Amino acid sequence: MRLHGLHGDRGIVVKLSILKSLNMKTFDDYFEWLMKWEGEVFENDPADPGGATKFGIDQRSHPLVNIRTLTRDQAKEIYRAEYWQAVKADKLPWPLNWVVTDIAVNNGKSRAAKWLQEALGVTADGILGTVTIGAAERSDAMTIRNRLLTRRGYFYRSIAQGAQAKFLKGWLNRNDSLREVTV
Repeated sequence: MRLHGLHGDRGIVVKLSILKSLNMKTFDDYFEWLMKWEGEVFENDPADPGGATKFGIDQRSHPLVNIRTLTRDQAKEIYRAEYWQAVKADKLPWPLNWVVTDIAVNNGKSRAAKWLQEALGVTADGILGTVTIGAAERSDAMTIRNRLLTRRGYFYRSIAQGAQAKFLKGWLNRNDSLREVTV
């Protein structure tokens, strides 16, 4: 890609973060992909420990939300505030922003933070601060993405016991889809 209007030494002042953002997929893009996996109808599967669910938002995690009447826009704001912003996805390079957010959504925010930190080789304290964000920015994001998705696949297999076993194929398909769309 050629950046027009940059001459001589002035070209050096272009911030790396601006260049990285050219490849960054947005929260809106992630949400549209997510809805293909979470579904948009009310469900209350007895095998799902989250209870009543709509747009992937479950009653157990959101006891004050009327799941049955939840709108798509309300669900989108929950995902933005409770997951995307919580894991500082706007500060993570592509494709880590999507992968870490999706791990937070499906496997827990603390697990997402710690897995990212372990994959980056920094202290796994669960706090996504400047050390973790800086390590992510300096990392080979595709290598870290691969580590995270592989680990999640192993994790799914380890928890697919009893009533949860019926969800394994869907979990693995979701993981594979995330791998495909974050190339």
